[in-house]
Parts: sequence; C-alpha cells; structure tokens
Amino acid sequence: MSSGDVLALDGVSRSFGSIAALRGVTLAAGEGEIIGLLGENGSGKSTLLRLMAGLLRQDFGDIAWWGQGRLDRGSFRRIGVLFDHLGHWDPLTGYENAWYFARSYGLAPGAARSRLDILFGLLDLRERQNDPVATYSYGMRRKLALIEALAHEPRLLLLDEPSMGLDYHARLTLYTLLQDAARAGTTVIVASNDMHEAAALATRVVLFRNGQVIANGPPQVLLRSLDRAIRIDIRLTAPIAPDRLNGIPGVEGVSEETDGGGASFLRVLGRADSDGGTSAFLARVVTEVVEQGGRIGGLEVGAPSLGDLFLRSPGDEP
Repeated sequence: MSSGDVLALDGVSRSFGSIAALRGVTLAAGEGEIIGLLGENGSGKSTLLRLMAGLLRQDFGDIAWWGQGRLDRGSFRRIGVLFDHLGHWDPLTGYENAWYFARSYGLAPGAARSRLDILFGLLDLRERQNDPVATYSYGMRRKLALIEALAHEPRLLLLDEPSMGLDYHARLTLYTLLQDAARAGTTVIVASNDMHEAAALATRVVLFRNGQVIANGPPQVLLRSLDRAIRIDIRLTAPIAPDRLNGIPGVEGVSEETDGGGASFLRVLGRADSDGGTSAFLARVVTEVVEQGGRIGGLEVGAPSLGDLFLRSPGDEP
C-alpha cells in the first residue's frame, strides 16, 4: 500500500459456502479517484463493496483503510455507503431518516441542518422531505439513500448502482455531486452495470468476471487496447451455440446477447489481420456461421466499446 492509498486490497478472497464470490482480488484506491467497478450480476462487485465498508470479513488476503488493517469508530464515520437494500424507517419522514444518519455519523446539529437542506434541494426532494418514507416511490427512496450517504461528506464513498431508479435530472445531479466530492479529495467507488456511465464518470475502471479482476485502468487506456478490433452483431433465424465460433482465426470472444426488445443475437469480438483486413475477417465469421447451420437474419459491424472487454478469453491481456 502506498502512502497515497485510501483503501488497499491484497489477494482478497471471499466465498459463500461452495460459491467463490471473490478470487484473489488486489486493488488500491487513491485520494480523489472515482473508480467504477464493472461486471455482470454475480461477478462479485457487491460483495467487494461490503468488504470495503467493513460489513463483511474476507476469507483470505488483507484490506487496509488509510494504512490501518481494521476500521475503528472514527474510520467508520469517514465512510459513506449506498447498497441495493435500502435501510429506511418507513413511518418516519424522509428528513427524520436523513437526520438520524447525519447525526449518527457525528455531524453537529447546525452542520446537519445546513448539509441536509442543500442535499434535499439538489436532489429535488425538499417538497416531500416531511412526508413518511412509506409514501415514497422507489426513485425517491434512492434519492434519500444518496442524501444519507453524502450528508457527512465522507472521505470514502461506496455506492452500489447509485443511478438506478433515478430520473435524468437526478442522474446529472448525482454525477455533479460525485465529481465535486472527488475534487475535494473524497475517494468514490461505484459498482455499476452501465458501461457508458462508467466511461464518462470514472477516472479508472475495474472490470470483474467470476470474482476476478480482468482489467484495471483509465477508460481511455482500456479502450485503446481495442484499437483495430471489430465487433460483429449477428441476428440468427436459426441459432447456433456461441462457442462454435471461437476457433475462427482472429476471434477473441463470442457471447450471446439480448437487445432492448428481448431478441437474442451473437456478438463477436475480433481483430482483422493484414491479409484481407476487415472484409476477410467478416467473411470468415459469416462462412463459419453458415457452415455450422446458422441462418443470418441481420448483421451489424462496428467499433467495440468498453463492455466488449468482457468478451475476451480469460488469458487475453487487455
């Protein structure tokens, strides 16, 4: 752990019975960073956040906060969290819930009133702050949870899918709040499934698959590793198994995806060689699909995005 690290994990593993949620994760976070933890559901992101918050203990490996291997009361007060399960007292008002959290984190009454007034206004919840939480919509509950996480101006902010359930205006407000917090020195770690959001917001992204880190770096650096790569989306009227295309020269990964309408398609990530370029690579893929018994109903070729790093085989270096 370097002197500038707020949080450091070294070889951290955690299992739940026979299920390995995390496998030897090593990761450090510095002051003022916004780190996006990206991965599919079940990849280990939420487990990692709970370990970082001190709410779970690792089976193996070491975790250090501000150079210390344990969290004392003072350190806990420097952390703000938002998880998928929102802990509110429904009979109490939104303001009463937020007031409890702000005071529990050590804010003096005057500071708590001032900070909560700002946050309820920014997140457009002021008109409903005196209503019972039982009357809140899901999106309003998410806004309240963000207020509770941000009220004490934590030095380490751990957020699980913070934009989920928020409207467009609230998302923009959230991004501004996180960027302002980072500029003030807060370390922000956000678990998300939204690749576009992470690429726009995070100063560094960490990609997870099956409880392991498969890529770690600034978004623009990771995207440069996909230079000259090609993404092919193939819609089939007669489907084939994705693994039947893995043996094609130049193919780096294949997966079955689903579009917004629920229709499935194959996504192929590959790299054209100097002999024939993109056209030759595309011809090889189409020929193999047909030879395997697939019937093509549509095909799109484009540049890959950050999420396409997940298509690489485990041995590929991003």
